[in-house]
Amino acid sequence: MANSDCTFIAIKPNGVQPNLTGEIIEHFEQKGFCLIVIKLIQASEDLLKEHYIDLKDCPFFAGLVKYMQSGPVVAMEHYPQQ
Repeated sequence: MANSDCTFIAIKPNGVQPNLTGEIIEHFEQKGFCLIVIKLIQASEDLLKEHYIDLKDCPFFAGLVKYMQSGPVVAMEHYPQQ
């Protein structure tokens, strides 16, 4: 499996805080994705600015970074089942 076959998925704070993480992961697994890495993180401002660099000129960028820092994020990598 080439690394480019992996899909990055983030469960944002509004999915983590009401305990929807399990349901969201199950949804992706039912769609044929295999979970290979999962990590609960509190994303730093620097990490978020780097991750969303392509949106830096959008008027909502600062709000997006602030929102993503408002709670924990579940970061995952999946790959399609073969």
